Amino acid sequence: MENNWIAIDWGTTNFRAFLMNEQGECLSRVEESKGLLSVKKGDFPSTLEGLIGHWLTACPTLPILMAGMVGSKQGWKEAQYIKTPASISEFIGNTVTVFNGQANIIAGVSCSHNSVGMPDVMRGEEVQLIGLSDIINKSTFFSILPGTHSKHVYWKNGLLERFSTVMTGELFSLLKHHSILGKDLPIQNNSQHVFLDGVCLGRQHPLNQILFSVRTRRLFDQIDENNIESYLSGLLIGHELSQLSITEPCFVVGNSLLTERYVQALKHLGFDAQQVSGDECFLAGMNHLYQSFKGENKSNG
Repeated sequence: MENNWIAIDWGTTNFRAFLMNEQGECLSRVEESKGLLSVKKGDFPSTLEGLIGHWLTACPTLPILMAGMVGSKQGWKEAQYIKTPASISEFIGNTVTVFNGQANIIAGVSCSHNSVGMPDVMRGEEVQLIGLSDIINKSTFFSILPGTHSKHVYWKNGLLERFSTVMTGELFSLLKHHSILGKDLPIQNNSQHVFLDGVCLGRQHPLNQILFSVRTRRLFDQIDENNIESYLSGLLIGHELSQLSITEPCFVVGNSLLTERYVQALKHLGFDAQQVSGDECFLAGMNHLYQSFKGENKSNG
């Protein structure tokens, strides 16, 4: 155990910890719905001990590297945003220390001008991007990371150059649960045909005009009511991709059905898209940072 270490992805709603060996292989994992919102009175140390105490009992000095919202203002300790273009060495040099010096938190990233000229931020996805660069062995690429807040990222010459956030996932949830479009829906199917129909329409038309077709096409039996979510998802993802103008492959990072849908949509619209495991990217990124961090500490020691 003495050469092992722990990688942690601690977000707003979920906690994931991975016991890693020196070669960057995952030996064991812990996943709990113990995100920041469930930490009582900011007692992060006790919460962490309760989640990974069995590993720490076996080896009390295991190094810990954390990423995600745990480094936000609402987290354990704020790790300031690194400005784009951001290098891997900047992530290594801007960690913050907690848990009596045993744990380090990776900084997030900010950019002053995203695709619509607005400031933007990410926290957690930067680790997956570092891992993606290692996995695909490329220093320049374009990637989409689907989620509640999807990220469109340009990585150039080994630097996180720029990115934009698109609130597609959150819009889907709001429209499904808090609008007439999702009212009284039966059990939903996953219809690829209906989804791709929505993708094409979402790409072609203004979103605020085409959205009401979710209701009217259901009303006039043009779409089976069991496929409404597939259609709505297609409209939103199609709209998200409507401004995309890339010629290089798009690497879509994630593990869920949502990630598969993005790949389907991109290919249907004529883009070269490849899915890469979000877990594999995260662990590869954390291992890269940990090994670099460990090497820097040795040289400074």
